[in-house]
Amino acid sequence: MDLRPAAVLEADAARIDELRRRRDSMAVTTRIRMVDQPPEGLLPLSLFDRTPLPDRTALHPRTMETVAPDIAGLYVDYMTRIAMGAPKRVVFRIPLLGARLVGQGEYAESLLSRMVDFAFPSARAACLLLDFDAASRRGPQYWRPRRMVPDAATYFNLTRMVARSRVFLDEYGPVVWEGFDFEGGYTDRITSGSGDFLTEDTLWDFKVSGYPPNPRYTLQLLIYWRMGLHSVHPEYQSIRRLGFFNPRRNEVWLLDVDRITPELIDWTERELIGYPA
Repeated sequence: MDLRPAAVLEADAARIDELRRRRDSMAVTTRIRMVDQPPEGLLPLSLFDRTPLPDRTALHPRTMETVAPDIAGLYVDYMTRIAMGAPKRVVFRIPLLGARLVGQGEYAESLLSRMVDFAFPSARAACLLLDFDAASRRGPQYWRPRRMVPDAATYFNLTRMVARSRVFLDEYGPVVWEGFDFEGGYTDRITSGSGDFLTEDTLWDFKVSGYPPNPRYTLQLLIYWRMGLHSVHPEYQSIRRLGFFNPRRNEVWLLDVDRITPELIDWTERELIGYPA
């Protein structure tokens, strides 16, 4: 039995109905994959300033991990939010919704109930639950089940990356909004998408790749910023920088938005996102 307040249940049901009505849903990441970019990208990484962060504890090689890169990234993002005090049901709302969309709501609730701390059993339940994230973001018709179970080396890496993320946020925070969205800024071309963290003047994206940010990632940050400014949320008006934090590489990349050309901003808004001229 779902004991959440009626208003929450009604809002969730409305979002499920909306997702089912969308025949041509389009996430930010999907839209970006449709764009041809030059080798260095439309928003080159060379414009960003890189800062490595110290940590004497090395990770195991990525090749030893037993969960997919997307699950690892979501785990570090979501568990960092929980470590900062966010309620687990709020943090995991997207995979919980995805599970209900594919008829696995009861199973997802049982996984959530097993997440009681940061020990291995909770990490295992979190990884299994995160597999439903794609059903919500991409649509249930594109979801295929996987069993993403971490082993000891994977658990060590995931836990260490969460610890690095907390150290990073202590230095670059405080966080003013985690799991931000773009309500009022979506269009027919981009119908969904959400981000990681906002601090007072910076929009942050967490990546756990073993490589520096690529052109798709930098363009994603630009889209997030512009959609945020077109949204109903005033928090975006104070954003002056776009940033990446990679807890696997333990490094920060920052860009002052004043360095982005007006021509690229205009093209992004009109051609990529679909705002009217």
